[in-house]
Amino acid sequence: MSAVVVGVVGTLMGVLIGGVLQQVQASRSRRWQREDSLSDAKRAVYAEFLRSISASYGQAVSGQRTRSEDANLHAAVAEIEILADQDVSEPARDLVKAVIDAHTRIATGADETALVAGVDRRRHEVIALFKSDLGLEAPSGRRTP
Repeated sequence: MSAVVVGVVGTLMGVLIGGVLQQVQASRSRRWQREDSLSDAKRAVYAEFLRSISASYGQAVSGQRTRSEDANLHAAVAEIEILADQDVSEPARDLVKAVIDAHTRIATGADETALVAGVDRRRHEVIALFKSDLGLEAPSGRRTP
């Protein structure tokens, strides 16, 4: 009879351990899916943010400063503040202020070459933060575009 008890206990232990392992794997899978979803959302909002900066610059240079891209910039940075940590969202928010100021000055016809260079340098720094946040480190020795 002891062999039967050992067999039943062994079977029950196998079922229990298998169930626990299945739950652990399901939990890991859900976590990985959430991380992938967050990464995809960040990638999309970072791209929209950078696209809006470029479009705003295009409006400023052409003198057609309709401010539509300013709204897009503010919307994108609001999403960044929700999705990303403060070390990414604060520089992005500060960049929006600098971009709007620079593009407003450019639209008035002022020569703001030095200002544009400074804003562009800050834009590159924010791009590097975005890449780091997404796990896309730039190769060493190369400047981010």
